[in-house]
Amino acid sequence: MIKLNLDEILTVTFDSNVWENVVDPSKRKGNQIYEKIYEEILSNKIEPFFFEGLVTLECIPKAKRKEYIANYRASTEFKIENKIFTDEGTAPFELSDYLKLNLPLAFDLGFKFIRIPRIGSFSINETYMSTLRNENIGERQNYSFKCAHFIEKELGAGYQYLKNILDLSGNEHLIEKTHSNEVLTDKQFAAGVAEWVDGDALSAHYGYGIKYFCTNDKARGAGSKSVFSIENRKKLKDKFGIDIITPTELIEFI
Repeated sequence: MIKLNLDEILTVTFDSNVWENVVDPSKRKGNQIYEKIYEEILSNKIEPFFFEGLVTLECIPKAKRKEYIANYRASTEFKIENKIFTDEGTAPFELSDYLKLNLPLAFDLGFKFIRIPRIGSFSINETYMSTLRNENIGERQNYSFKCAHFIEKELGAGYQYLKNILDLSGNEHLIEKTHSNEVLTDKQFAAGVAEWVDGDALSAHYGYGIKYFCTNDKARGAGSKSVFSIENRKKLKDKFGIDIITPTELIEFI
């Protein structure tokens, strides 16, 4: 078993199925694992992070993800002569009451967002971003997209999984293809979005140089095509050294 130095601060990216159990008092109470993780964060032995997707794509109800993306417009700004015109685009989906209640608790505990900036895609307020790896944003992004490219092109997972089930190729655009799709059910499309979020979360995690990615995900949604499948976890570990662990394993390491 790996043991940490007593003065070592452990950096961890927490998946939604873990951070909520750690932060939410009603879910944490009586669970020794989550109470222990909470205590370790509180005592500054764990530095916690989570992915921006939880307040962009993941917070959209599953039954509404297809409709939202099909009609999405990115914000734009253009200049005519000396006058600047701004189109705010589609408003972000309103956070659930649960997130409104528990995100402030997460921030108070020290959680920070990590991100992978896809052009024209969904993003959150810059004040939530962390530059953990270093101050060279370009370098961090290069690392992130190197991992994302591997996940999509070599594993066929992450965003590529959504593209595959949409039969999206060539110069076709995600929004246009989603808008015209009459085959995928809301449930199938929602599963594709969830896989996209998972792939980008791991890519951002690698770009920021965070030690462990902690999740309870068993790859039930996308199965063997999931970025969290046993085979794909091994490939990510071999290629990038990404350690994907369970909450129980995190406590064992500590």
